[in-house]
Amino acid sequence: MGRRLAISLFASLLLAGLLISQAALWWLEQEQRGRLVEQLRADAAGVLAALEPGPDDALTLRNERLHPAYRRPYSGRYFVVDTPQARWRSRSLWDAPLAPPATPGVASGLLEGPAEQLLLGYKEQYQVRGQPVTVSVAQDYSPVRQAYQRARTAMLVFWPLILALLALVQQWLLRRGLSPLRRARAEIEQLRQGKRSALTGNVVRELQPLVAEINRLQQHTEQQLQRSRHAMGDLGHALKTPLAVLKNRCNQDLLLKDPDLHHLMNDQVSQMEGQVRRALSRARVAAGATAANRFCPEEDLPLVIMTLERAHDRQLTFEMSGLNGETLPFEREDMLELFGNLLDNAFKWAESRIALRFELGEAQCVVVVEDDGPGIPAARRGTVLQRGERLDERQQGYGLGLAIAHDLAVAYQGTLALDRSDIGGLAVRVSLPLPS
Repeated sequence: MGRRLAISLFASLLLAGLLISQAALWWLEQEQRGRLVEQLRADAAGVLAALEPGPDDALTLRNERLHPAYRRPYSGRYFVVDTPQARWRSRSLWDAPLAPPATPGVASGLLEGPAEQLLLGYKEQYQVRGQPVTVSVAQDYSPVRQAYQRARTAMLVFWPLILALLALVQQWLLRRGLSPLRRARAEIEQLRQGKRSALTGNVVRELQPLVAEINRLQQHTEQQLQRSRHAMGDLGHALKTPLAVLKNRCNQDLLLKDPDLHHLMNDQVSQMEGQVRRALSRARVAAGATAANRFCPEEDLPLVIMTLERAHDRQLTFEMSGLNGETLPFEREDMLELFGNLLDNAFKWAESRIALRFELGEAQCVVVVEDDGPGIPAARRGTVLQRGERLDERQQGYGLGLAIAHDLAVAYQGTLALDRSDIGGLAVRVSLPLPS
């Protein structure tokens, strides 16, 4: 926006400056021409005053009464006086002719004069002692014309340079004036990414109402999301009790009395538990990450690893790479649940080593969890993530955590894939898109 505004202002100033400067020069030239015409009228009156009656009422011209410029050759000031008896020409014309204006008054254009001069001419008719007298005077207009031509050229050359300097000053002023908006935009981006919880209130007076409204909207949105998450949590906990009661009824006695009913209830209860778990996960994901609940692996995962070491009572070699203190734009509780399940499976099956690798790109975050355990056969990797297909029913502790992690990855519009690890066991690759 700032660049387009600067270009439009520069173009408008350039056009307006050129038009105004040329119009001003034209007006000044017309004013100068008007003053020269007044001078020519005075010159014509002065030439007329140099006429006096001679013998037999014949008019004569007294040269000593004329301006000295009329006696200097090619001085730029000339006259011609016509009477019925005689014609007088100024000595300044030397041998050059002077074509007077065709009609009395100022000549419509410039006249050709001696020494390639361009003359501004004036003609007036008088009556002296009953005799018609025509006085034509002219003055060299070339210096005035050349001066204004030089001024026009200088204006065309220097005005863009002046405007370029003004454009730099204008650009600096625009950047300074728009810097609060750029800072507000950067803070809004951080707010959207969850890096801050509110905009800075220390802004210019014009932006304070906008910042205050955005902060109130953010606070209201967080309150609404928090209430929604609490409501979903309450609903989930309210459903867990009846589901637990139903699951407890699916005991060995029911299996012996009615095997079909036992399998039916067990399958239905398992599906309802999965639906509740997925709904709660989607509710957490919909709330998004804020500045207070963003996931920092280097701070949050050590506690998870220490808890798993105590729970499994195993001292394994653990490696974590690919991070330099970054904070990821994901909800902390969701990531703790995802990594908790993945690492729990790794701790159960690893022989001696677990590796956790982060690969951060511009558009996505890729996490690879590897162990050196027995892994999962390729034929079972597709079924272990399907709903209702639990390997943990056939082998203690396997499959349920991967299903939960897969649901969370899908809720974040990501993917979870299983493969053979380079260190011998299972490799779980989770890809999560980063907010744009």
